Parts: sequence; C-alpha cells; structure tokens
Amino acid sequence: VWVSDPAPGSTHDAKAIRHTGLLDHFPDPPPMADKGYTGLGMITPERKPAGGELTETQKQYNKAINTLRAPVERAIANLKTWRTLHTGHRRPLHTFPETITAIIALEFFKNSFA
Repeated sequence: VWVSDPAPGSTHDAKAIRHTGLLDHFPDPPPMADKGYTGLGMITPERKPAGGELTETQKQYNKAINTLRAPVERAIANLKTWRTLHTGHRRPLHTFPETITAIIALEFFKNSFA
C-alpha cells in the first residue's frame, strides 16, 4: 500500500500517477486499475467500442479484473466515509500521506481480527 502527496486542484488520476513516478516501480507485472488509467501500461478493463459491444471473452476479462479490484474499491469507499476525511475539520494538508497511511494500517489491523 502506498499513498502519494496530494495533487493540486482537480488533477486527473492518470496525470497524478504519471507525476509520482510510481509506475516505474512496477515493470512486471503491471498494477491493475480502473478505466481511467487506460493507456498507461496498467491492467485495465476493456472499454466498449463506440457503437459496438464487448465480446463474451472481453466481458469475462472485465469481470475477472473487477472481481480482484472490488476489495480495493470498497476500502477506498470506506475511507471516504470516515468523518476524518469527510468533514471540514481536517489535519494540515502536508500531513495527509501520514494520516491516510495510519488509517490504512488501522483498517488492516481491524480486518486481521475479523
């Protein structure tokens, strides 16, 4: 698990990950991601072609990727609902990576006893 420094404004995820250099550390196998990261050399679901449909093989491929990514997406949704990250009262922005890392560690600890 890794947390980057916050990106300024409304930076797109693909631009932010390119800026961090994180992808240079995963040459083989590449990390999985959602469709927003298509074209960055990551494992992403297939996009439906314009005016067309996905083949059954493409649908099965997408299902396999999404099944593996589902726990990560649930964890992200869970973090977003915590009051610490949801309200106007937050820690200073420069402490954000440490805050998120602590929350992730606590979540792993909690889930190890579930």
